[in-house]
Amino acid sequence: MIVYHGTTMGRARRIRQEGFQPRKPSKMVWFTRSVAYARGRARTQARRARDRAIVLSCDVDISRLKAALGSKRVIIAGGNFAVDSPVNVDVLLSQPSVPGEPGSPQELAAWVNEQLGLKHYKGVKPRAPGLVRLAKWVVNRTTERKGKYPRARELFEMARRYLPEWLKGCAFDAARARVFRVVNVGRAAVPADAPPARHSPAEEEALACLEARSPRRRIRGLEILREIGDEDLFEWCLMFLEDESAQVKAAAARIMLAARSIDPEVLVPLVDSGNKIVRAAAVALLAKHEGAADPEWFELGLRDPEAHVRTATAEQMGVLSPAKHRSLFELALYDPNPKVAARAEKLAAGSGLGRRY
Repeated sequence: MIVYHGTTMGRARRIRQEGFQPRKPSKMVWFTRSVAYARGRARTQARRARDRAIVLSCDVDISRLKAALGSKRVIIAGGNFAVDSPVNVDVLLSQPSVPGEPGSPQELAAWVNEQLGLKHYKGVKPRAPGLVRLAKWVVNRTTERKGKYPRARELFEMARRYLPEWLKGCAFDAARARVFRVVNVGRAAVPADAPPARHSPAEEEALACLEARSPRRRIRGLEILREIGDEDLFEWCLMFLEDESAQVKAAAARIMLAARSIDPEVLVPLVDSGNKIVRAAAVALLAKHEGAADPEWFELGLRDPEAHVRTATAEQMGVLSPAKHRSLFELALYDPNPKVAARAEKLAAGSGLGRRY
């Protein structure tokens, strides 16, 4: 299956060298079938890191990945899935350029020997015919692809072809930068000795609930993640917005409001959702996290024809100043829904703003 991973150029370079690693605060590796969603995540991360956004294309055999890790460590919902384990760089179909890729016979000899754990005087020599052929292939391949260096797996496969006496029977785990032997599980290979990810009892319970057939259990899983303040709450809720159960979708939208960080670009398309609960969550989150700088999100929410959307938006008005955003407060104060008006009146207390009956 072709999937995408949105990230920054700096992180992509580390992925090229180390594979996909669950990095703090997240404890999962996230992929999506939506390139638009991946681009949104990439832009958000790049803005925060002041880096360049990049979307990595990957080929992941999910069934083999689940067989290798266990179904409970690969959670799928809608077009997204999360992996509770490092994932090898071999799944990459596109990679960023990284300075210093081995190209000369001397660099390639050092690279092969490092993979094999051999000292230079015991390993393959730069003058070895196979090594020279490999160096020529690297130059030709990079030139043919307009400067794009071969993928790690491709380089290893060619090295094994040209140096069978050194690499026969070996497989390359680029995620851990060494040669290893594992049961073949396709492009989503995972080393047999990969350490299990560590989770708290509450996190383990949440993951078990999210995999359950019962909609009530899946909702409970999201609630647990909210209770423990999971850093990936936003991603989990987005995943379950595509659940087959309407109850789960509604719960995911409601629980998503507790997310401490969001990807604004991913939410923007949801503000036009025909589902008032999803639309309310999207507009309210954008208002909460972006509204102080861009009050138009508040105006959009407060003018929505659905009271549910207006109420959810009004709940986030605490980030606004009654003096600076007088027109928005007046809009809410005269809303026909008493909950919206009461919220605005409470926040505007002492500012001189209020309903004139």
